[in-house]
Amino acid sequence: MEGRENAQHDNLKNEPFWKGFYTMTAVLGLVLLAFGILLYRRTIINAYIPISIMLVVGFVTFYFNRQHYKKTYLLVENFLLFIQHLISWGSLSCYVFMATNYYLADTKTTEYKFSIKEKNSMSGTKGHRDERQPLVTIDFFCLEKELVFRYVDTDKVNRADSVTVVVRKGGLGFDILDKYEVSN
Repeated sequence: MEGRENAQHDNLKNEPFWKGFYTMTAVLGLVLLAFGILLYRRTIINAYIPISIMLVVGFVTFYFNRQHYKKTYLLVENFLLFIQHLISWGSLSCYVFMATNYYLADTKTTEYKFSIKEKNSMSGTKGHRDERQPLVTIDFFCLEKELVFRYVDTDKVNRADSVTVVVRKGGLGFDILDKYEVSN
């Protein structure tokens, strides 16, 4: 069995190129995943949609590319291979989907007012963990959406009972949060 794996490994051309390619796609996928999360926070969309895109694309690329990847790294384990494809190609496709919706949005805006369903907070950025950012949950036409505010707005958010939301229609039909603010 070991001789067969060595023969397969010897037959793979440009192995350093492919190892570099797979590494760079994983790094790019992680970066785009972070940007995709930022776009998700500005988009009113069910979380199952971007997650489904990531899983489907990750699985399809895993299925068609697994033999080449196994030859490149001499792996037998499918779990790590699937995770690599999920991070690389799943994150890339999810970011492209979210960015297409966000950057091709209409310029026409619509304003809505919603009552606050729940108030909470989350830790601040690195170095400011004790400055908890307030967040409110609203029911945006049967879709629960969390809106995060700045730390300096904590008192204003605590006194508020409603949120005014300005949205634009995204390029793929999902609403984009243009701006939002709390009101009494």
